[in-house]
Amino acid sequence: MKISNLFILKTFRPLLLAALTLFSLGYNVHANAQGGEKLFQQNCGSCHFPQKDMTGPALKGARDRWITNSSEENFYAWIKNSTNVINSGDAYAKGLFSKWKTVMTPQALSNEQIDEIFVYIEEWTVPAPKEGEVVTEVGGEEESSSTIWWIIACLLIVIIFSVGGIKGSLNNISRKQDGLDELPHGSIGLAFRRWAWINRGWFGITIFLVTIMLLVAGMWDLMSIGVFENYKPEQPIAYSHKLHAGDLGIDCKYCHSSVTKSKHAGIPSVNVCMNCHRAVNEGTTTGTVEIAKIYEAAGFDPTTMTYSGIEKPIKWVKVHNLPDHVYFNHSQHVVVGGLDCKACHGDMKKETVARVMSTEDLNNVGVNLGPNDFPIEENPIKYTRPTLTMGWCIECHQKSGIDIAGDAQENPDSYYGVIHQRLLLDKRTYQNYLEDDMVSVAELGGMECAKCHY
Repeated sequence: MKISNLFILKTFRPLLLAALTLFSLGYNVHANAQGGEKLFQQNCGSCHFPQKDMTGPALKGARDRWITNSSEENFYAWIKNSTNVINSGDAYAKGLFSKWKTVMTPQALSNEQIDEIFVYIEEWTVPAPKEGEVVTEVGGEEESSSTIWWIIACLLIVIIFSVGGIKGSLNNISRKQDGLDELPHGSIGLAFRRWAWINRGWFGITIFLVTIMLLVAGMWDLMSIGVFENYKPEQPIAYSHKLHAGDLGIDCKYCHSSVTKSKHAGIPSVNVCMNCHRAVNEGTTTGTVEIAKIYEAAGFDPTTMTYSGIEKPIKWVKVHNLPDHVYFNHSQHVVVGGLDCKACHGDMKKETVARVMSTEDLNNVGVNLGPNDFPIEENPIKYTRPTLTMGWCIECHQKSGIDIAGDAQENPDSYYGVIHQRLLLDKRTYQNYLEDDMVSVAELGGMECAKCHY
């Protein structure tokens, strides 16, 4: 039996329409969810999470709660202007305000945009933790292996004296076989002095060379005092700069807020940590273990979202240590000098807890070290001295250029503007400036002892 095309179309048209409708709905829901995510981040993300309370309540199921306790019209009206709904006498709106003690900021959103936001919220699920390395820190400086070398040296001395005793015994056996009298067995010291006198020429040269080598080794060892490159102490909380500054893009100055105002960059208080971790209570690699230490320090209970008032200081371990007689001012270098943090601290976006960067690390950072973003690619600073040593600072002062003329044109009354006027009166220094097209920190007095020592 032949079935006509018209019969097939009439029979399967409802199914085709249903399939197209479902596909269209699925596509629209997916598109709405994508648009809703962007709108959520722009308008809601600073105060709300989809699935947990933050500054405001969790938003998952909020539409249903409004419809159940008030109306859908008031749901839209609340988001657009919560004050109007509260003043209208709506019991559910007044209850929300009584609980959270905060008036929600009015949002300039249409009903369609609100629908997109809540499509995203209702589809939102807890993201799976990222695969990553377990945070492990190296505690303190590496232990020296000098003990092993001392043991080896002692063993060699014992072997030398033992061989000397065996040689004396064999010599007496040989003399006895030849019919000669045996030599008296003297002390090891006497035998050594006899040998040294017989070979006094070579022995003297050897003693001289060994003495020079010991003096050189001692000087090199003394030069390492106060050098702490790659020092990376274990901290009470496994804070990750890679996560916060790298992945999340948090600016260094947000946590080290005094870097532009004080000689010290400052360690962030626990209140700064709680700005985010009041809502974020689980890390990507350490779970809740490390963040729980922040809560303990702040006296915060994440289950009730309340503070007990009992605080416990976080005992951070200082990483960058300078001698007491050395003066260093962060604000002077960051504000006036215009240095990027990476110039001295390296690329912390790749580090977990802080460490003293090595000379090689700093040379590979690739930042311009000129104040006011003055490019000096033609004379880049390549350090040869260990980090945090006097030679390291001197190298930077000798090779760092200052754009005095450019700053003077923009602001003649500024610090460098005044310096430029003085420079015009100093023919010798100005001639040096014309020759290398750069005024270094050293040429402006950066090599004076009193600048750093007091």
